[in-house]
Amino acid sequence: MTEPTTTQRLFERYNTLTRRPTVLDPRTRAVVFKAFWRTLGSWLPADRRACILDIGSGEGALLAFLRDQGYTNLHGFDLSPENVAICHRLGLTFVQQFDALRLSEFPGPDHYDVIFAIDLVEHLPKQAAARFLEQVWEHLAPGGYTVIQTPNMGSVFGVYHRYYDLSHEFGLNEKSARDLLMVAGFRNEDIEIRPAWNATTLPGYFREVYLRLLHRLVFLAEDASRPRIPTKNLLIRARRP
Repeated sequence: MTEPTTTQRLFERYNTLTRRPTVLDPRTRAVVFKAFWRTLGSWLPADRRACILDIGSGEGALLAFLRDQGYTNLHGFDLSPENVAICHRLGLTFVQQFDALRLSEFPGPDHYDVIFAIDLVEHLPKQAAARFLEQVWEHLAPGGYTVIQTPNMGSVFGVYHRYYDLSHEFGLNEKSARDLLMVAGFRNEDIEIRPAWNATTLPGYFREVYLRLLHRLVFLAEDASRPRIPTKNLLIRARRP
């Protein structure tokens, strides 16, 4: 029998080993939902019946938020059995244990209006990332789009967040993220990348102001190719025509 890898061991008890809060706690739920509304609110589909897939559902925070917003046609999966169990405790009993790299085999609808991959791509082997995103493109309905969040290596805190999670495999900045999506088949004109501002409190807003100033100061020494997005995460929307 093959010995489990470090990453496989981590995913087996991902929530326990990473000590992540969950939206089972009402206080965490309130903060997380406010942050989701700020970061993703303008990118949510107007139709509450839109077919939505959440790849790498984690502990179910995004799906619980979408359900709270009135979305009814939700689908999701995660590699970690512990995460799936937490999703089920939240009433998200449709969430399955499944591997994102086998997306083409997922037993769900053939096409989705929106596919979320929040804090997922960085966990994939880099050599498999383009094929994964190609499968995402194939599962989007015409006019549908994917929303991706991933650590921003163009941030002054990029290296810290690149190595914050033991299962992170690689990192992207705003240029290489666009390159990856284009390698996977998305057109440049269909890709939008923006900062992931997510503060919901006054101290949080002050930290965002400080980050803007620090980012400009640090990258004064860089030429015109310097990164424009200072947030620790990138938010990306890529549409299928």
